[in-house]
Amino acid sequence: MNKSLVILVCFISFSSCLVQAASSVCRPQEFGGKADGETLNTNAIQQAIQQCSQRGGGTVQLSPGIWLSGPLQLKNNITLNIKKGATLKASNQEGKFISAFIGHPAKMNEAFIFADNVKNVTIMGGGTLDGDGEKTWWPEALKIRSEVRAGNKKRFTDRFPGIPLANGVPRPWLVELNNVIQGKIENIHLTNSPMWNIVIRNSVDIIVNKVKITNPVTSPNTDGMDIVSSRKITVSNMDIATGDDNIAIKSGLVNGTGAASKDITIYDSIMRDGHGISVGSETANGIGKVTISRVTFLNTENGVRIKSARDRGNAIGPLIASHLTMSNVNTPILVTNSYSGQAGAQGHTLTQPIETAPLTASTPKIKGISFSDVMATNATHAMIFSGLPESPIQDVSLHNVKIDARYGVQARYVAGKGNNVSISVKEGSTMDKGPDATLQLNAGID
Repeated sequence: MNKSLVILVCFISFSSCLVQAASSVCRPQEFGGKADGETLNTNAIQQAIQQCSQRGGGTVQLSPGIWLSGPLQLKNNITLNIKKGATLKASNQEGKFISAFIGHPAKMNEAFIFADNVKNVTIMGGGTLDGDGEKTWWPEALKIRSEVRAGNKKRFTDRFPGIPLANGVPRPWLVELNNVIQGKIENIHLTNSPMWNIVIRNSVDIIVNKVKITNPVTSPNTDGMDIVSSRKITVSNMDIATGDDNIAIKSGLVNGTGAASKDITIYDSIMRDGHGISVGSETANGIGKVTISRVTFLNTENGVRIKSARDRGNAIGPLIASHLTMSNVNTPILVTNSYSGQAGAQGHTLTQPIETAPLTASTPKIKGISFSDVMATNATHAMIFSGLPESPIQDVSLHNVKIDARYGVQARYVAGKGNNVSISVKEGSTMDKGPDATLQLNAGID
């Protein structure tokens, strides 16, 4: 079909043009690409993406083998199909990668696979994305982290001014969708990420399904997924094992710099070894409705955690979590807007008074937190609720919650009630209350 006829067909029938675009298959081999584990295929893969883009969209197909590549950019209506048996592996031999940071605008080359200001993009196929983190990116980050933990914070702050210590040494991300409308990541394995694995920010209508993420628990700051200032996000059938938050939901550090994250659904998934599902701590532009259901947590630091602080808060909630199963999770439920940078439970200090501060635009306001049908065994602290005197946590609802823990519930500056809540502890009382704690566990307290 010649070019003039294609244009005529598209003019007469827009749907037929879409069919042709969708059926276009572009292969890096046509541009000299080789899946031999030695050839650097950055240009070949990017040219295949460009070829499909010029046709109105299509599928860039990677056949089985190891495809080495530098950073890549997706375009409108592109499907990157990494077929079963294929590995797309990051290589920085040309030095093109740059470090990413949530507080900075998105930049090309800050992620291995980068989609920016595009529509209708997909990454799929049954293959593997390998970020080469263990070899290229983790050694320095681990060394600096060790020095910081030994007391030498200047080692970090002098080199990375303006970057919070909690962020860790800035490095590239593995996959980033920024300002994307209608995106999908499905049936793919992500491993060895330089830093965060999947970053979704400023985006709408994103589906992440049947994705396996594996990084060692010792890998530095390798969040499984970060959802930032995005809405209508559906995450399902995940299996995430990593060295930091399994999933984190954020909206930024500075009020007015982005949108709220809201209408986020997470279900039918397994979280392993990391820090669990976190909301925050960067919540300066608000967090709207989050729904979590049918999720299993194995050996994670937390189950579901909401964390914010006076310098980075806004309205947070509702969060509705149900049908959760947890084993060897330190703190199954943790809700705090007095977060001080500590990742987990801080013992009985969380029942002591906090000095009141004025309400500001960045004061976190947590309201409408519901947990139902939760079963947790071998926990350390059953639950922690730590609000602020000027902004207590409000409207907590607990229903059919059964937790076996070493220590009981710690609560301050929180209001709510429970029904059929059973807390079995090995030491101390089932609940330690601090100031302004009106959380009532009405039934089934052992």
